[in-house]
Amino acid sequence: MSSKKGNSNNCLESKTESIRAFGVIYLSLKLQGMVVTEDYHLRHKIHVVLNYILTNICYYSSFIIQLFYVNNLRQLLENVPMNICLTACTIKFFVILRLRPSLIEMNKKLEHLDSGPMTEIQKDKLRRVINFCRLISVSVTVLYLVVNFMYALTGAVSDGTKLGFETWFPYDWRKSAFRFWISLFIQTMFQFQLSLEEVANDFLGALYLCILSAHLQIIMERFANIHYDPEKTEEESFQDFKHCLEDHRTIMDIFEIIQNTLSFTIFFQFITSILAVSTSGLLFLKFSPTLTETTAIFILILAEIAEIFPSCYYSDKFMEKTDQMVFMLYSSNWMDLSPKFRKHLIIFMQMTQKKKIILAGKQIPITLATFMSVMKAMYTMLMILNPSD
Repeated sequence: MSSKKGNSNNCLESKTESIRAFGVIYLSLKLQGMVVTEDYHLRHKIHVVLNYILTNICYYSSFIIQLFYVNNLRQLLENVPMNICLTACTIKFFVILRLRPSLIEMNKKLEHLDSGPMTEIQKDKLRRVINFCRLISVSVTVLYLVVNFMYALTGAVSDGTKLGFETWFPYDWRKSAFRFWISLFIQTMFQFQLSLEEVANDFLGALYLCILSAHLQIIMERFANIHYDPEKTEEESFQDFKHCLEDHRTIMDIFEIIQNTLSFTIFFQFITSILAVSTSGLLFLKFSPTLTETTAIFILILAEIAEIFPSCYYSDKFMEKTDQMVFMLYSSNWMDLSPKFRKHLIIFMQMTQKKKIILAGKQIPITLATFMSVMKAMYTMLMILNPSD
């Protein structure tokens, strides 16, 4: 009995499932009512519609309405960053909701890649990438929750004079301590819900690119190991080559889905990060926030930067992998192959010479150079809003 249990544990450990990399992301989506499975029941649809109406419409409206009640520049600057973030969050989450069929399709393609031939070393590398993606998801979720917790803490230590965020309520929450704490609790719960939305909005594309890069590396190694094998017929060797081509095409299909869908969420995030960071920085420079408020502002700025860096990094990394494909093919023992084999290999090399770059909104390349440009734009916008004497 114990030996059977041990064997089953070993099988689970040796099994690689790329979809595990998105476990935390999919859990956050499930809490919003979006289940990434083909069985999408009526209760899930009702859940996601109610969540979207309450969180992304009703709660978001409280920030917009509050704009009509600001009395000074400080209150405006306290309201504007979250207004900007919520606008982007609402748009991005709507895009994610429409992506459900595409996510299911990409997961099926990843299952196909997982079933391909891999050495134990390659499986181990893929498992490490999967676990790293899970670690990133958990870390980001904690970071986003901490950001909103710090703002809630700011309200909690204000002796009932201010909430975590400047939002409108249909009653005067300052009249009693009970109203204040109820209002702060409601606001914090909605902010935590938005935090979970943002995890999926900001990191789904980055994690898919990370897993794709790992699978592309495995296929490149398979191409590099192509050689004349006297124990195989030419047709058998050519079938192995065709399997590599099919797996490479599967990766490119997933890349195209990301290019045509998730790139729009990254485009909105670029604009949001520039505006949110510059207005939050202006609040810090023009006024004298408390230590708790200062901590909340800097954690918010850190979170905004964290929202764009992974997408730029993994998009850049995937582009580098595609650039290495021709070199890996040339490094194989192609001179020992038959003329038919060499002909197809050369054709494939010509097809893979084009760079694969994700374009944010199909306009802006998502690379590390773009990340630095966005950081520069944040500083420039802050200097425009706060000119020196």
